[in-house]
Formats: sequence, structure tokens, C-alpha cells
Amino acid sequence: MDDPRKYYKDTTMRLLGRFQLLELALKVYVGVNYKVIQARVEGLIHFGYTEDDLSDLPLGRLLALFKKFNTNAELHARLQKLQTERNQIAHRSLLITMGSLYDRGAVEDKHIEYSMLEDELTECLQAVNAESKQLKKRVQSAA
Repeated sequence: MDDPRKYYKDTTMRLLGRFQLLELALKVYVGVNYKVIQARVEGLIHFGYTEDDLSDLPLGRLLALFKKFNTNAELHARLQKLQTERNQIAHRSLLITMGSLYDRGAVEDKHIEYSMLEDELTECLQAVNAESKQLKKRVQSAA
């Protein structure tokens, strides 16, 4: 590997993109729950939450809402670990590639770490999507 910064930056950007996809998947899941609640309580009580209320929420808040609607404790734990990693990546990941802060060893180590994190993130994204599919099936069969 000549200069690991390019590979590291590419991996970091892919990770950030996948975290955005994870946020979208969580919004979809919570949004379906909001729609079900709205349909069930219509005429009984006012329920004003919609998918639009989720549009600007950060990952941490989305995870908290997801936990309220989902019972998969193993997935919750995995997602919580990812949130910690996401915050580190979003706020500090590129610093070690810049100017006097450049640390080739740290970049190489983080590149390897981020590659493994990318696999975990992909698996968790697939798991959230699977949870959404199951939820939609339950909703359709109950209708």
C-alpha cells in the first residue's frame, strides 16, 4: 500500500454513506409503526406523529425510537455499538490523515478496523431491513 490515506478515506466515506442508509432504514421502520398506530387510534385519540417527524433525527434518537417498537435485543446491542463507532468516524476519522496530525500507522490500523466495521454495518442494515419486512407482513396479515 503506497499511501494508505486514499484507501482509508474511501472506506470512511463508504461507511458514512452506509450509516445514512441505516438511518433511512430506521426511519422506515419507525414510520410504519407510526402509520399503524395512527390507523388504530383514529377517531379515539389524536396521534400526530408522522414519518416527516423523523426526517432530521440523528442516529441516536432513531435507535431509541426503534427500541421502543422492536423487541430484538441482540440487534439493539449491535446497533448501539455502531452508534459509538459512527460518532467517532463522523467527528474525528479524517483528522489522522491531515497535515501534522498524519499518522501512517494509525491510518493503516483504522483502515483495517473500518473494513471490519463495514461488514458489521452491512449486516446490521440487512437485519433492520429484515425487521421492517417482518413488520410489514404482520401489519398486512392483521389488516
